[in-house]
Amino acid sequence: MLLENLLDKLELPVEVKDEIQDYKNRRTNVCSEILQRELKGPESWNQVIEQLKEQIGEDPFGFCILCEMLGYACDTYSEYQKKGIEDAIFEQTMKFCTRFVKEHKKIYGYYAFTWAWWFPRQLTLREFRIGELEYEFVCDIKPKIYIHIPSDADMREECIQTSFKEYNGFLKKYYPDWVEIDWYCESWMLSPALKELLPETSHILMFQKLFDIESVDYESMAVLDWVYPGEKADLSELSEHTSLQRNMKKFLLSGKKVGWAEGRLKKLDDNQL
Repeated sequence: MLLENLLDKLELPVEVKDEIQDYKNRRTNVCSEILQRELKGPESWNQVIEQLKEQIGEDPFGFCILCEMLGYACDTYSEYQKKGIEDAIFEQTMKFCTRFVKEHKKIYGYYAFTWAWWFPRQLTLREFRIGELEYEFVCDIKPKIYIHIPSDADMREECIQTSFKEYNGFLKKYYPDWVEIDWYCESWMLSPALKELLPETSHILMFQKLFDIESVDYESMAVLDWVYPGEKADLSELSEHTSLQRNMKKFLLSGKKVGWAEGRLKKLDDNQL
């Protein structure tokens, strides 16, 4: 796949596509060779990203490194084809970068790509978007599958269950060795504190009930990045645009904590899969 074709498929903003094409036309070295040579396992990802940044030089909006990584994504597409994975999954998975570029514009008023550190997961066929959710293969002390929740995910129960069912079918077809591996999720959405902040009918609480919570880091304030994106950590200045923001602000100002939790997905019955 050519880079120009990929840019169209990912539906990146015209302004961003122009910046990427401009960098591609004027670059004098091919940094993507670093990716081809070094982007093998998670232990090397941070080092590879730093090497790329050093070779690229000035890149205030992250479009140069995005160009290099999308060049690699064109080769990733070939790997999808070898496995027989449909184009729709490739496109939805790689639109990870489109989502964050557009969200940066919405929050800060201009386009930028600041998630190069996460992109190796998609480029090395470790993370896929299937329906509303993203799923990542993780080989730690024991293999796990981590569920990630995109900001544009429809959290209605039927949409979540459809994603689970489709991903289970995806595993059986393309990665049968992973079918019996446990699924996990790390997110503020799994925090037990949310039961005090959301109504019983909340889609987030419905999602939370699907997991056995195994740990909670109540000292983490990472929830602010997701509920109050782009805002400073001064609790008294947090926005109150939504009921969740209003409730969470009062909750935090009272000295209580939301934190960040990890849970293991409960076994799903055949009807759910």
